[in-house]
Amino acid sequence: MQTVYETYRPAHEILMEYYWYCDHRSLIEDEWKEEDDTYKKHCDKLYEEYEKAHAQEKHLAETSKSARVAKRLDEIQKGSKDFEEAIDSTALLKKIRKT
Repeated sequence: MQTVYETYRPAHEILMEYYWYCDHRSLIEDEWKEEDDTYKKHCDKLYEEYEKAHAQEKHLAETSKSARVAKRLDEIQKGSKDFEEAIDSTALLKKIRKT
């Protein structure tokens, strides 16, 4: 039966189309989950590599000679007691040598 406004479709055809779309949605969802798992594993692996590299870089930065020198310079700029004592002892040595 056909009207002026729309073509009639029997209920069983609509239901079959509905199940077809539901089936395809579930297949696409399954494929997406598999692909997402692949990406998730790769992301986790990359983050683990990052953490290891970051820890190694941090360790190197803390133990390198340049880091120790930079730390010592910061102490000197802040006026650490060791530096003040070193200046005092140098001044005393100079005075002793002059006499």
